Amino acid sequence: MDADAGASDPASSDPSPNPRPMLNAQPASTPQPADPPLQADGEVLGSCPLDCPDGCSWVVTVADGKAVKLRGNPDHPFTRGGLCKKVNPWLEYAADPGRLLHPLKRVAQKGPGTEPAEAFVRVSWDEALAEIADRFTTIIDRSGPAAIWPFAGTGNVGFVQGGALPSGSRLWNHLGVSGHVITICSISGHVGLGYTMGTAAGMDSEEVVNAGTILVWGSNTLIANQHFWPFVLEAKANGATVVVIDPVRTRTAARADVHIAPRPGTDAALVLGLCRAVVAAGAHDREYLAANSIGFAAFADSIDRWTVDATAAECGLDPGEISDLVDRIVDGGPLAVKIGQGVQRSAAGGQTARVLSCLAAVTGSFRHPGGGLVYSTSPAYRFNTDAAAGTDLGDRPRHLAMTSLAADLDRLDDPPVEALFVYGANPVVSNPDTEAVRRSLSRPDLFTVAVDLYHTETTDYADIVLPSTMQHEQWEVNDSFAHLYVSLNTPAVAPPGQCLPHTEIFRRLAGAMNLDEPALYASDRELAAALLDTPDFAAAGITVDSLIKTGFARLPGTDAPYRPFADGFPTASGRFEFTSERAEADGHGLLPHYRRPDEAGRSDEPGWYDLIAAGSDWHINSVFAGTEKTRGRTGQPRLVINPVDAERDGLVDGDAVTVANERGSFDATLVVDRTARRGLASTTKGWWGMGVNNTVAERDSDMGRGAVYHDNRVRINRRR
Repeated sequence: MDADAGASDPASSDPSPNPRPMLNAQPASTPQPADPPLQADGEVLGSCPLDCPDGCSWVVTVADGKAVKLRGNPDHPFTRGGLCKKVNPWLEYAADPGRLLHPLKRVAQKGPGTEPAEAFVRVSWDEALAEIADRFTTIIDRSGPAAIWPFAGTGNVGFVQGGALPSGSRLWNHLGVSGHVITICSISGHVGLGYTMGTAAGMDSEEVVNAGTILVWGSNTLIANQHFWPFVLEAKANGATVVVIDPVRTRTAARADVHIAPRPGTDAALVLGLCRAVVAAGAHDREYLAANSIGFAAFADSIDRWTVDATAAECGLDPGEISDLVDRIVDGGPLAVKIGQGVQRSAAGGQTARVLSCLAAVTGSFRHPGGGLVYSTSPAYRFNTDAAAGTDLGDRPRHLAMTSLAADLDRLDDPPVEALFVYGANPVVSNPDTEAVRRSLSRPDLFTVAVDLYHTETTDYADIVLPSTMQHEQWEVNDSFAHLYVSLNTPAVAPPGQCLPHTEIFRRLAGAMNLDEPALYASDRELAAALLDTPDFAAAGITVDSLIKTGFARLPGTDAPYRPFADGFPTASGRFEFTSERAEADGHGLLPHYRRPDEAGRSDEPGWYDLIAAGSDWHINSVFAGTEKTRGRTGQPRLVINPVDAERDGLVDGDAVTVANERGSFDATLVVDRTARRGLASTTKGWWGMGVNNTVAERDSDMGRGAVYHDNRVRINRRR
């Protein structure tokens, strides 16, 4: 596409990227200051919106009305001026020749095989929205609003345009459509930690500099959370030991003092063994446990069978590895545990996170500078989400999990899903059981709208495709999963072509449906102000205006040194709950415990491999994976195995292989690496056209209906 096509098209019905619509528009109840005008020249503060813990603060340089440079903001205390190699080419991604610039309507059969230029025709925004409004109105009148499923993803994790609320919640609540639960990433860990700690938010990542022993558990930090690593290195310079626990020999594992590689899905067994050994050594913090926990005695009794030898046998480790790790925990000073999302993507992922938190409690780490546990700091961002999302505008009759997309499209009949509105998501690439997703999206009676930056494997199945803005062209409020600073992003430049922010698309759709609820037409600035409308933000003087000037601010109540669990927890008892009546009532057991994975961990069976598909060096999930820039840097997907396994199965380095199980297959280039764990095959996720999730089952984890990407086993065969 021509990057400038349509930018000044006199026939376009799209006057500006963020107007207040004329149809049914209502004035705000409180006059709001005018939006800051776009600068012809200068620097604009903002933040990265991608699904990464770091939430980097950035600076966009504008010259002659064009974004000419993007750099990290050196003033940010956590990200400190750095951007990752995935985000550095941001402005190249924005100018990619494949970027969508106009609304499109399908004129060919759904599915792959037809070039976009032949599958779609260009239409105006008025035409596109009129068709969506007509189809939605017909469906609501015939089957009820629950037949519409707004399928939001985490391509943007912000609270205005992104999946955090998600964007469009006011419209969806007002209509009463099916609720959408984003279960694809981290939900199991959040639920599991909620039973013991009351929240997944833990220690301040910056405090890790004071730790004596750091356990990086299931996180390839140098790839997926790189701005945490300088704090780890500072701790190491102060004498700390860094231990990475991960089945895969990642870049982070290679840089650690110690790498321990348990069988996939056996992490909880390893934690229980460590807890038992700490208690047996008399190194548990009796004073802290007595004052700040309940159920410790019952927990200690329940783990008696997890001797070092029993733990080693279950996890596929040498007993000496476990004994050495126990010594480091007992003698190494404050213990900091960093949990990555990968550890909870298994059949018992929630229970694993629940068990992991027990180690920090047993050692009393929560009360020490540099000690404790952090999974995600996002629950510390106490935005006024009810006001921003408009929860008072209506009820949702049912809630659908995004990881059950294929099953729900096929099986629901009361009512069936008749319309799917996909935004910030690429489910054909990212969801489990790719072929089932393709079959379900192929339904001729399913009306599908996709909002995106580029044509993807999901737009192959869309009836209407709408072009979205990128972060430097829109308003956004961002949190972080790793630090404690709220960020505001304001538009630096006008979007190209006829691209619109998600919020403006929803405002215009409300107008096309003749809806007269004033809250549906709130501006982006008003939505941002609603998020910050809390006593804590007000007392701290954190407003939209203040954030326009500073770009970010430390969360109220988190001033350093920040140790939120030194004297209690946000649980029903106010203590760390080794025994949880709520967990028992929910069917997860009174006590944290180990459950074997459903498929993984059985790699001693001839010909089978446990499969781990972790984050890529080059793209975050599937975002930007199909751009010219990314494809020019990545080469082909690789699959890494151990030489002993390769020899057994007649495979050699560089082989073109097919990786398969009963669900499906994908192709990769084989890499034979002596550092790989026996019985394990590892690759990376998010590639367009690869289909790694062909092999993953569409089934729920134990808690929160999370996905089970890492509870998977496959066979490997050379392609002939």
